[in-house]
Amino acid sequence: MNKRGISPLIASVLLIAFTVTLFLIISSWVQRSIVEPGLEEGGEKVAKALDCLSAKVRIDSACAKATTNDKISVTFDNDGDIAFTGVNIRVVGTNGAQSFDKMDALQPLERKKYIETIADPATTVGTITSIEVYPKLDSGLCRSNPSTKKPSVLTDCT
Repeated sequence: MNKRGISPLIASVLLIAFTVTLFLIISSWVQRSIVEPGLEEGGEKVAKALDCLSAKVRIDSACAKATTNDKISVTFDNDGDIAFTGVNIRVVGTNGAQSFDKMDALQPLERKKYIETIADPATTVGTITSIEVYPKLDSGLCRSNPSTKKPSVLTDCT
C-alpha cells in the first residue's frame, strides 16, 4: 500500500484559499442585497428631511368668523428657500380638526390667502383654537415644522 496524500502544507494553503473565496462571495452578496438598498433608502429620507428644513411657513394673519364659526381666513408667506407644490391648512378646535388641501404652487417669498368654509363646524371642529399650515413639497407633506397661529375672532373674515 503505497498511497500518499497531499502534503499538510498544500492542504493548509488550499483550505485557506477556499475560505477566503467563500468569504468574498458571501460579503459581496450581503453588500448587494442588504447594505446598498439600505443606503439608498436612507439617502432618500435624509434628502426629504433637508427639504423640509428648507421649507418655512409664516402665518401673517388668521381669522375665524365669530357668529357661526364656519368660515376661516388665513394669510401666510413662504419664508423658506424652496418652492411649495401646495399646502395643507388644518383647523384645530375643541371637538376635532379639519384639513384643507391646496395644490397651488407657492414660490419662495410669495404670499397666499385662503378663505375656507367649514362644513358643520359645531360637530366637526367646535370652537376654533388654532390654524396650522403645513408645506407640501415634491417629496411629500412636511409635518415637522408647521406654522401655527391662534385666529382672531371677527364678525367677517375676508
